[in-house]
Amino acid sequence: MQKFLNWKNAGWFLTACLTIMVGMSALGKITSSAQMVSTFEMLKLIPYMKWIGIGELIGLALLIYPRTSVYGAVLLSSFMSGAVALHMSLMSGANVVVPIMLGVIAWSAHCLRTYTK
Repeated sequence: MQKFLNWKNAGWFLTACLTIMVGMSALGKITSSAQMVSTFEMLKLIPYMKWIGIGELIGLALLIYPRTSVYGAVLLSSFMSGAVALHMSLMSGANVVVPIMLGVIAWSAHCLRTYTK
């Protein structure tokens, strides 16, 4: 019987968790949910909200497909570092832990799936 508790499966688990978290956020941006609209109004980024959501979905699709997972990790971590910069400069550092955590999870998922047996 094959062992299911290995590092590659842990990477797939992290990918699934990241897909759920970032996917819900991206869909909220695309559908213009009330919370996303209020946050993006405060950041003065309303014209870019749907494009950011589409970019996050593209990053997730790239991360899920094994051959392009490095590009997905780069794209998602780029969006998350932009979120960290905006939270630090315009929101006085509030809620900065979540985008940092999501960027780390994106790279961890890619590395665990790619470089482990």
